[in-house]
Amino acid sequence: MTNDRDQALVARAVDCIDRDRLVQLVVDLVNVPSPTGYEGDMARAFHEVLQGAGFRSILQPIGDNRYNAIGKWYGEGGGKSLMFNGHLDTSFGPEQAHRGLGYRCEGNVVDDEWIYGMGTFNMKSALATYTVACEAIQKAGIRIGGDVVIAGVAGEIEKAPVNDFDGPGYQGYGPGTKFAITHGAIADYCILGEPTNMMIIPRHCGTTWMKITVPGTLIHTAWSEHEGNSISHSGIILNALNEWIPGYMERNEFGGTRPKVNIAAIEGGWPWRGARTPESCNIYIDVRTPPEVLPMDVYREVRGLIRNLEKDHACLEGTIVDTYVTAPGTSIPDDHELIRTIVAAHSQQLGVEPEFGNEIWYSDAAHMNRYGIATVNYGSAGRIRTGGGGFDTLQGEAVHIGDMLDIIKVYIQCILSICGVAD
Repeated sequence: MTNDRDQALVARAVDCIDRDRLVQLVVDLVNVPSPTGYEGDMARAFHEVLQGAGFRSILQPIGDNRYNAIGKWYGEGGGKSLMFNGHLDTSFGPEQAHRGLGYRCEGNVVDDEWIYGMGTFNMKSALATYTVACEAIQKAGIRIGGDVVIAGVAGEIEKAPVNDFDGPGYQGYGPGTKFAITHGAIADYCILGEPTNMMIIPRHCGTTWMKITVPGTLIHTAWSEHEGNSISHSGIILNALNEWIPGYMERNEFGGTRPKVNIAAIEGGWPWRGARTPESCNIYIDVRTPPEVLPMDVYREVRGLIRNLEKDHACLEGTIVDTYVTAPGTSIPDDHELIRTIVAAHSQQLGVEPEFGNEIWYSDAAHMNRYGIATVNYGSAGRIRTGGGGFDTLQGEAVHIGDMLDIIKVYIQCILSICGVAD
């Protein structure tokens, strides 16, 4: 948006941003509980929001009473299309030990500056900013050329079924977005408003989850030998993993970011039957990978580590390494047209150039980019009330109202720049 007419149109739309509407919409969305696997009510609620905002909206069933809410605002033709993608499911569920205002499924406005509640941070506030940005353009009487798509999707949170942990509550890592983009929800570009604290995140890690099964012997304590205990054997592997992790992180650094490794869980034996040794012990790990490293690469590396241990430790013979999540990372160039558009809009609307960053977490941007829809993470949440960026586990989820209003201005300019203005 370089000429005076274009800037005047942006300013006209910015003047139509409705703060009260934004705050109430965030509160209303947070008031609908939507843990992963149980997004049906949230999808229906957001579907109604999209219809009320002038979108042609549909509910896409993806199974188990789970839906995507996909809305399209049709332009007059001639411009490119822009999607805004955001997940309907919330980060925390029955495993979450924290309690407090930021973990409640009810929106709470604090000091007329912050909104607390489950999903404010990740990422119902983003769904609201997308909607209010489009409403402001419509209220200003501006007709766009290309289409705007808002995709509220199910199942983004990093969860996966394994062993007896099955069912919709464990079906994350993108079934909603993958269904959406293979069933009609397409665009030239996509902005994904994950909580980046107004930073542009053009690349983030992939992840490979592995299950390492250490064999043992099931036998009564009276006839057992310590040397045959699979839990004890697992200690050899845990020590080796802890020695391997620092080198792995250093070798795979990208853009100043080191992908991390998490020893996520250990499973073995029966606490209710202490008179039996475990027949096996399972170690579960999450290995983050830079965008150019594929899951097979890191699987091969971990498997090789285990095979080398078997040469020196006969008790580990027969150890099995399986993958149960394989999700490559993502990246688009810093000079991509989408990013240049966001940089220009951020700079003009907020008076400063945006910061760039890489992330270790995973998002649906990976699926979008691999289907040819250039996607970048750029959202308003991610600031902590007591200062700094990131997430505070004690405060829980929150979003700053002023930050949302700022990013709506940027979104408005991006929409008009990418979609164009109809004559």
